[in-house]
Amino acid sequence: YNKVCGQVRGYQYGTPDGFVGPKDVDSYYVDGISITHGSPRKHLWTYAVGQSDDYDYPSNNCPCAKFPGPSPPSFVGNHYYCESGNTGAVEYHFYDEPLWDGEGCGAGNNCCAQSGMPWFCRALPQEVDDDIEVRNCA
Repeated sequence: YNKVCGQVRGYQYGTPDGFVGPKDVDSYYVDGISITHGSPRKHLWTYAVGQSDDYDYPSNNCPCAKFPGPSPPSFVGNHYYCESGNTGAVEYHFYDEPLWDGEGCGAGNNCCAQSGMPWFCRALPQEVDDDIEVRNCA
């Protein structure tokens, strides 16, 4: 294959931290889903979860939130979506607000304005036959 497309559906539970953690593709660099291929791992896409779309948690929010959190690691680049199911102060579960669907974001952020949501497509520079790995990181 030389192109990978897909989508992930998730719901927020607890207090996720967006892009907090080691800046290493082999570690828990995100609260969310990491999609990679090959060995060593090569990044395809990341679905990150921030703590709130519009409340001031600057160390735990998405980079696109009203009060932005940390940027993704350099190996992620722009190949990610980040969203929170929470608008407002901390609560613990949001089962009626799907993540990464491009809808339901709080006012004043750009998290739902990312092109292509909920689908991602990533063209590779060359054809590969690697396994694709999907990890739930927290």
